[in-house]
Amino acid sequence: MKIIGISASPRKNQSTRYALEQCFAEITLTSKAAGKSIAVEIIDLADLKFNGCISCDACKKDLLCTQKDDFQKLIPKLADPEVVGIIIASPVYMGCMTSQAKAFIDRSVLFRRNGFMFKNRIGGAIAVGGSRNGGQELTIQAIHAGMMIHDMIIIGNDNHFGGTVWGNHPDGYKADATGITTAKNLGKRMVEIALMMKP
Repeated sequence: MKIIGISASPRKNQSTRYALEQCFAEITLTSKAAGKSIAVEIIDLADLKFNGCISCDACKKDLLCTQKDDFQKLIPKLADPEVVGIIIASPVYMGCMTSQAKAFIDRSVLFRRNGFMFKNRIGGAIAVGGSRNGGQELTIQAIHAGMMIHDMIIIGNDNHFGGTVWGNHPDGYKADATGITTAKNLGKRMVEIALMMKP
């Protein structure tokens, strides 16, 4: 089993990446405590250059995309049948996900058009806002909407929509214990559901 995290911030090694790392550390701890081994991988979209979907429809014929950009590197990773879950983490930009997150979700249509490859995978989301209540839930709902189109199994953090982190916490985002706990709880929930599906 494998769980992939998508850090959809245009900036590297900031609050969104940190929140995702905390979530994935919890995935590793929880799976080990259950006596299981779940591989994890975090992909930084800040390292990649790709645009949104151009609706050329080439992917209706095969698992391919005509845009020769960095999204090509992600296709084999995301097509791996060992992947049981995907968590997308995005900062809140203008009340919603980043353009990087949206481009990623739009380009993922090729997996839908080739046999609904994400169907029954577990999907979760983390959002990092500039204030405590800075659009995190709206951003998570937008990510969830893309996951629903894939017919993924959407989970929360065992209490709310998912991870909701305060990026501008007065003591720094790493001090946002409340928000980091929601990200960690999302990781725990991901493992719980993964082990129910593949005991």
